[in-house]
This record gives sequence, C-alpha cells and structure tokens, in this order.
Amino acid sequence: MDSNRQTENERASHTLSERDSMEWVERYGSPWPRRRLAPDAEEAVAAAEAVGFPVVVKLCGDALAHKSERKLVRLGLEGPDAVRAAATELLAGARPEDGDVGLLVSEQVQGSRELLAGLVRDPQFGPCVLVGLGGILTEVLADVAFAQAPLSLGEARALIARLRAARLVTEPFRGEPAIDLDALAEILVALGRLGVENPEVQSVDLNPLIARGAELVAVDALVELGDPRPVAPRPAELADEEILERFRPLFHPRGIVVAGVSGHPGKFGFVTLHNLIRFGYRGELFPIKPDGAEILGRPTLRDVSQVPDGVADLVFLCTPNHVNEEILRACAQKGVRAAFVASGGYSEAAGDGVERQRQLVETAEELGMVLVGPNGQGVISTAESMCAQIVAPYPPAGHIAIASQSGGFVQAFQNYAVKTGVGVSRAVSAGNCASTNVEDYLEYFAADPHTAVSLIYVEGIENGRRFFDTVRAATATKPLVVLKGGSTSGGQRAAASHTGALATDDKVFDGMCRQAGLSRAETIEEAFEIAASFAT
Repeated sequence: MDSNRQTENERASHTLSERDSMEWVERYGSPWPRRRLAPDAEEAVAAAEAVGFPVVVKLCGDALAHKSERKLVRLGLEGPDAVRAAATELLAGARPEDGDVGLLVSEQVQGSRELLAGLVRDPQFGPCVLVGLGGILTEVLADVAFAQAPLSLGEARALIARLRAARLVTEPFRGEPAIDLDALAEILVALGRLGVENPEVQSVDLNPLIARGAELVAVDALVELGDPRPVAPRPAELADEEILERFRPLFHPRGIVVAGVSGHPGKFGFVTLHNLIRFGYRGELFPIKPDGAEILGRPTLRDVSQVPDGVADLVFLCTPNHVNEEILRACAQKGVRAAFVASGGYSEAAGDGVERQRQLVETAEELGMVLVGPNGQGVISTAESMCAQIVAPYPPAGHIAIASQSGGFVQAFQNYAVKTGVGVSRAVSAGNCASTNVEDYLEYFAADPHTAVSLIYVEGIENGRRFFDTVRAATATKPLVVLKGGSTSGGQRAAASHTGALATDDKVFDGMCRQAGLSRAETIEEAFEIAASFAT
C-alpha cells in the first residue's frame, strides 16, 4: 500500500459524534434504542424521563471516538438524581480537544451477547463489511470475518457462519433464543450498501450490537468520513475467444525470436535457447546474436531484420534494457505480437528504472503487443513443448496453470510437478507486472481448454476490485488455488475505529478469498497439493 496515500487519507479523515453516526446508519435501517440529546444536566434528566428508566448517559462529541476508555459512559441509571449526578460528572470530564460536547441519553438495553458489525474502506478492495464479537474485548479476541461489498443476503449469512464463535449467534445462549440471523444479515447488507453508495465513508462501527432475545439493537455507532479514494477503472470485458486470441502469441507461438543469445552458459540468452532446444519446442527458433556466431550447434541471426516476415509470434528478450524498445519495434515489423522481457533494471531498481518501464509499456501498447515482465524468469506452454525460461526445471505436461509474481515460486511449483508427476499446462513468471498481471493470466486460464485448475502466487494487488471480480468469475468454472506472500498481522489503518484496527491486510484478503471461492494455502507444498488434488 502507498504509505504516502495512506497518510494523506488519514489526515483528511474525521469521526462524527455518536448521534450523527447513528443518524448516518439509521438511514440504512439499523435498529436503535430510544434516545435523546441533551446540552446540560437538567435537560438530561428530562430526556431520561421521556425515554424511560433505566437509561445510559454518554458524553457525546465529534472527537470522542472511544468513550469507554475515558470512562465517559454511565450505565443503568435508575432515577433523576442518578442521571443529574452522572451528567454533571461527565460534562466535567470533557477536555478542550473534545470540541463541542453534549449528553446522549438512551434506554438501557440488556442482553448476554454483544456483536460488532462494521464497514472499512480497504485501499485495495474498497468497501468491506465486518462482523465479529463485540464489546470491550473486540480487538483482544479478534474473532472477525470480512467480505467485500456489496453483499447479498446469502453472502452475509455465510460471513456470519465463518466466525469461530458462530454458535453464540446461531444457537440459544443462557436461556435466550438464537439471534435472528436474517436481521443480522440484513444489517450487514445495509452496511455494504452504505459503503458503496457513500465513497466518503471510510469506516463504520456498530459496537456493540446487543442481542435482546432474538432481536439485535445497536447501542453505539462511530462513522469516520474522509476524502473519497480514487477507484481504478475496470478494463473492458472480453469474450473467451478474444482472451484466447490475445494470448495465443504467448502460449502458442509459431516461432520465437530469442534476443540477446550468448555463448556463455551462465547468461540468460544461452539458458533460454538451451531450454527451448532441449525440451523440443515445436515451432521455429530465431536466435539473435550481433556477431552471428553459432550457438549450441545452431546458426544465429545478426539482427531482427533477418527474421522472415510472419513466422514468429513471440520475442524473448535477454538484452540490456536500453535497447529493448528498439527490438520491440523491429519485431513488430516482422509480425511478432507478444514479448517476454527477462531484462532487469526497471521499476524493481527504482530511480530511472520506473521511467524506463513506463516507456517500455507505452511502446508495447503502441505496437499492440502483449508484454510480460519485465524482470521475469520465463513462460512455459507444454502443449507446444515450449520451455522459454531462464531457470530449470521443465515440468511434465498436465492441467495445472501457474502464474506468479515471483519467479522463484514458479520454479518451486514446477519442482513439485517434476517430483510428483502431476503436470502443468502453462506457467508464467509475471515479473514486474508492468502491462499484464495475474488477473490477465487468470482470465486466460479460465478460458484455456488445456487447463483444469489455476495456481497463483501473489505478493501485492494493485486493483483489488478487479482481482476480486476476476477470481470470482474464474472459480465459477474451475478451481483456483492462491498462495499469498507479504501477509501482515498488524493493523495498517488508523485505529480511530474498531473496524480500522481489525482490518489487517491479511484478514481482508482472507475474507475476499472465502467470498470468491478461492482455496487459500499457507505454504508452497500445500498450494501444490491442493492444485494437484483438483487436477487429478
């Protein structure tokens, strides 16, 4: 996540008073106790008499996010004298930084079970709904589950069922009936709708939701507002036939230009050409070496201009990055429509590499080329006996398709394929994902007749909404296994709300996986075992 963007958003955000927060979520149908706002102790007494004893009295203000921690809540007040004394004491406890404050007087709601429902706007996945155990131990117990908004009623019920303590909701407890699941699900659906319809809402807390018998009543609310975050545009949807044709030059090339061939066995250009020859690539090979020297018993071409027109679809670049754009243009004139760039020195190197990568992407887009990488390790298509990669091994043919943001993980999965004999249909190391990313490959795998199950490794997700939509569509037809690196357990958002503190990257990602139907693995071995089980 961009830490500068996060800081700007946090600086721009502010919390509403409890009363104003209640009004926000009440518009979406959340159930509330009877309540009134009072400016002073005498008005608080009048409000309590109107609401009916016993009552709860709280100090209320925009800057008061966590009233319990400052002991600014008085419970179970039974008469006017108790309300007057509590109100006087609470007003005396106000601080200058609290701003304008008042007294919120509401009926006392009794119940043995407390839940939390909320919303958080995740930087990658947008508005996400939360449900969990509520009360003062919310963050200690952290029994919570997330799902991306908007939610259907069925998704909301499934979200509730994922809680470790789901039986507290679904079964009778201490003489009280099971909580009305439909009512709770409707609250979660409404919170999702609130987040989708109001981009300025950064988080919502309903904590606690007290179960009064089967009925749920929200007795506290906190809404955090901020500047709306920009939403990345979604690319145009393509039909399966269009997706297959787009990636045909990458996975089914008639011929491959290998630029940067070397006679040194330790160089990328040597290893790539060796692997293509060794494993019997079925198309034609056009190795490029400026001096035209023979490599691995094969003649080389001095320049791309010597490649015949219309016989090669893919170029594999092992060349210095400063010549790659020129090579792409020369290849495009020969009919090449896909490029795998193994060269480094792009965005992973920071500095000038960022601009160099931008220019590479612009060149590929101008030429209408599919660009993979840069800084990738290679691509495999067993249907063509094609092992165009700078590492070993070449896996047996099979039905697992692999895409990874780390070349090392592609290699590890292929090692398991060799060891177990459970084969691979495609494998691609996405490198810097400058132009095509994991979502693009997933769309291809879902349409690919040679693939039965997709296996992916991701470290960072640039466009969470697109990732979610892509994987949910993919899992509708084929199993999908994901291994994620860079997981964090600590909260990365401002802890102005419980939802903000609980919404760690890993918990939100895990919720997205469950909602979208992914099989999430914890280790490389487990990921391959799950994929192999589906494939066989």
